[in-house]
Amino acid sequence: MPGWHDIHKHMRVYSADQRDLGHVADVYEDSFLVRKGIFFLSDRYIPYSAIATITGEQVQLTMSAAEANDKEWSKRPDYEEHLGDPTQLMYDRGHGVHDPFEGSQPEAQ
Repeated sequence: MPGWHDIHKHMRVYSADQRDLGHVADVYEDSFLVRKGIFFLSDRYIPYSAIATITGEQVQLTMSAAEANDKEWSKRPDYEEHLGDPTQLMYDRGHGVHDPFEGSQPEAQ
């Protein structure tokens, strides 16, 4: 699975249906930031599990633009730093990050 070492700032991000979602604005261990713009109305922290391919300077996601926009990805996923904080855990759901209060690993998105 691709990770932080495969992504860098200014790479273009595309959905599975070939929509240009924006560019990588920042890179973190658990996700990368795509700034709000024409398609996203707010900044989006995309988990690496959502990447289908990386080719040259382009990142292609596994989902359509509409699906990516519907995800609760306006806040960076960070379960590890917010153990026991139910509000933060609610925001982190859907990021493909293991929920420490569930018995199973999340499915790939």
